[in-house]
Amino acid sequence: MTFGRAGHQGCGLIARALVLAACLLPLGCASTKPTGPPVLRPNPYQAPAYQVVGDAIVASLGGVSVTLRWLDEGGVRGYYAARPGLILPWPEELWKEAPPTVFLLRISNQTREEVQFDPGLVALVAQVGERQRPIPYEEMYMRLQETENAQARLLSLQATLLSRFVVISPGGQRDGLLLFAAIDPEAKLLMLDLASFFVGGRVATGRFEFQVVR
Repeated sequence: MTFGRAGHQGCGLIARALVLAACLLPLGCASTKPTGPPVLRPNPYQAPAYQVVGDAIVASLGGVSVTLRWLDEGGVRGYYAARPGLILPWPEELWKEAPPTVFLLRISNQTREEVQFDPGLVALVAQVGERQRPIPYEEMYMRLQETENAQARLLSLQATLLSRFVVISPGGQRDGLLLFAAIDPEAKLLMLDLASFFVGGRVATGRFEFQVVR
């Protein structure tokens, strides 16, 4: 009889342990850090001159319409697929090894004055104050020159990358890509600072904020 009671108690302890483990399991899963790539979403708390439209931020800088959109890998592929004669500059293995942070910038000059813009002076700023400049074409050339189909890749990148001084006449439009290094794992908020943007010789600085979601 003693053995029977002990066996019954042992089964009860095991049952309670299994119930406790089942309760704790969701908590353990919830605390696991996501392993997927980070996603950038427009910060809804933009300055009054900025408007969030879908996944883009639209601003009027000195009367010039400026639209900024972050592109994930699928967005980058779609961007090049929509342009006849161009191919994706990054081989798949290179993208996986060092995925860049890519923004699509579109500038529409609706004024009667000339717009001047230096992409090399753009800065991507993290909430801790760290600033990084765009990856220049020369650096991308060094990375891509030995890849398969390198000439076509470099021509596609040259046709789409904003890396040199840009002048847009009245009524003109220009769009292109800004490339940065991979996002810092600790970053929670990023700001793209268009520090060198001039309309008719007057400074019209733009600051676009994105939340980093993981």
